[in-house]
Amino acid sequence: MIVVSSILDFIRKPNIPPEINATALYDLQGNAFFLPQLDQAKPTIIYFWGSWCGYCRYTSPTINSLSEEGYPVVSVTLRSGTNKEVEDYLQTHHYQFTTVNDPHGKIAEQWQVNVTPTIIILNKGKMDLATTGWTSYWGLKMRLFFTEFLAKQQKSITIHRLIFKEDRIMIIVTGGAGFYRQ
Repeated sequence: MIVVSSILDFIRKPNIPPEINATALYDLQGNAFFLPQLDQAKPTIIYFWGSWCGYCRYTSPTINSLSEEGYPVVSVTLRSGTNKEVEDYLQTHHYQFTTVNDPHGKIAEQWQVNVTPTIIILNKGKMDLATTGWTSYWGLKMRLFFTEFLAKQQKSITIHRLIFKEDRIMIIVTGGAGFYRQ
């Protein structure tokens, strides 16, 4: 299952537009912000979703929980109506994460996002990980842990290879520890 999911994520992997750090995004209240302005102490979650998306109904509560835990979250809602309709949807579901409305899919097109939900984890402005489809809370927590762990160890370890065995991934490294994750 992990292997199939990893292959699909690789195939569906979005691309960050080169000018993204200089591109203003606008939240539902019309406030402009830039991704580099967000807290850089933790990885940033970019969440592409739609109010019409069945899987997003299960993923959005997870994203909201991570936002409440202090992870910077920018959600981009695709083709989900006007700002007012998106605000009403967020209020109805008690979601507090920052949201950018993409009523015509232009932002998703720039990022080459073709599937909802798509979750991108940025670390210091660079894409560390992207996943598509439904993801559990613990699946995302593990990805965030992995991203933070590698960021801390970046200068001291080198990943040599990943070995997929049944339901585990073995990471072979030098200068650090090898470990399994499920």
